[in-house]
Amino acid sequence: MVAGYGAVQWVGPVLSLILTPIITRALTVDDYGASSYLQTIVTAVSTVAMLALPQAIATHFNDHPGEVSWQGQVAGSALAIVIVSGFVLGLSLVVAAPALGTVAPIVGTHVSLVQFLGSTLWISLAATVLVNAAQGALRVRWGIFLSMTSLASTVIFNLLLIVVLRLRVTGMLLAPLAVSGCVLVVALVLMRGFISRPSREALGLLLRSGIVLLPTTLSAWSLALADRLFLGQWVSEAELGYYDIANKIANLAYVAMAPIYTAWMPLTLAMQHHPLAHVRYVRMARYLVAAVLFIGLFLGLFAIEMLIVLTQPAYFPAAPYVGFLAYMHIFSAFSTVFMVGAMMGKQLRSVSVGVLLGALVNIALNIVLIPRFGLRGATVATMVGFAVTPLVLFVLVQRRYPLPYPIGRMVAALTVQFALLIAGLFVPAITFPVRVAIKLGILALLPVGFILVGMITLDELRQADAFVREYVARLLRSAKTGAG
Repeated sequence: MVAGYGAVQWVGPVLSLILTPIITRALTVDDYGASSYLQTIVTAVSTVAMLALPQAIATHFNDHPGEVSWQGQVAGSALAIVIVSGFVLGLSLVVAAPALGTVAPIVGTHVSLVQFLGSTLWISLAATVLVNAAQGALRVRWGIFLSMTSLASTVIFNLLLIVVLRLRVTGMLLAPLAVSGCVLVVALVLMRGFISRPSREALGLLLRSGIVLLPTTLSAWSLALADRLFLGQWVSEAELGYYDIANKIANLAYVAMAPIYTAWMPLTLAMQHHPLAHVRYVRMARYLVAAVLFIGLFLGLFAIEMLIVLTQPAYFPAAPYVGFLAYMHIFSAFSTVFMVGAMMGKQLRSVSVGVLLGALVNIALNIVLIPRFGLRGATVATMVGFAVTPLVLFVLVQRRYPLPYPIGRMVAALTVQFALLIAGLFVPAITFPVRVAIKLGILALLPVGFILVGMITLDELRQADAFVREYVARLLRSAKTGAG
């Protein structure tokens, strides 16, 4: 279920990675930087227009368990809201684009492109809402069809617009829009019998929850992307390109975990009334944090090797930033763990406060550090800002809806991971086999550290080993039966 359920969120980043070696040969580093800057502006407007509806849908989708009519009303109401807000705020971007171009040279070079993206803003919003509604309904078949649509359209439009037509920055921004359009069309066809007319009750609940959560989503946008706006005023487009490609490699942590993240919230909320729900949830939370720590360390240690494979030499200066930017996803995993408690306890304001404080710290550090330290300052600001959110969220949620998180073991595991990442920076630029062997040795120390600090127990490892052995044996038996 998790694989099919989360695939539509997973397939896009994976294909983006696969296509990177092709795209980086069709684009310059400056193109990467410019497209990142423009996408940041469009995403800011999209975030406001979305009105935190994905989170609002997750909160209220199962308010009436088993009532498909209610779920259809939630889907239809959310769709109506984003179509209206997308048109209104999209047209605002169309009008404001020329003025933005006078203060931001990158926008000034692409005013018409920004205006076109504003006029079509509602398409991606509507597609996102319907995908979230399908996920809330746990419709695996819908997820598979949407994944296939995203897969095919991502390949087609990236190759056509960027590689074949050589539209460069324009192609980079039109490709995801075209993918969203295809997903929207398929979602409307698949869900035509599910989407109901908007109801006053559903509209009211979604809007109220969305308004409460909007500062959270805006803050989340600021944490993830606002540094590009500051960097655009202080560094070159090429340096923006380094930062963007470093973020792309760091985002592999999300790619690896996307199916789990996508299913995490609906499944945990669905089982919240089970007598042993809290015990199971906290145990799974340990596994989730351990997995993302391992992935983050892998990305940091092998960043230069991945850049050699995926890009060309012009992009290699991005390598030192990858491991530290991966902490966006490590700290986001902590936030995801703590956020479920907030959702169970209906403490939406705690979520907003946590993310808002993280964003404010991030913005303040961007202002102070980027003019002096450039990309290094932006990296530090991003790490600290993302770290603030789970810290605040943990404190606020535990006061009103306490869950037995093994916070000491989680922090100890994080400390071990960070120490190993720093150690990896001192691996010299020696021959490839020796360098890789040393890094693999450093990576192997992390699971040992997990056991020493109690993040993973020996009994759990034995259970996992038994499960894998049994699963492999079952596959072999099935293969023999099929061959017979």
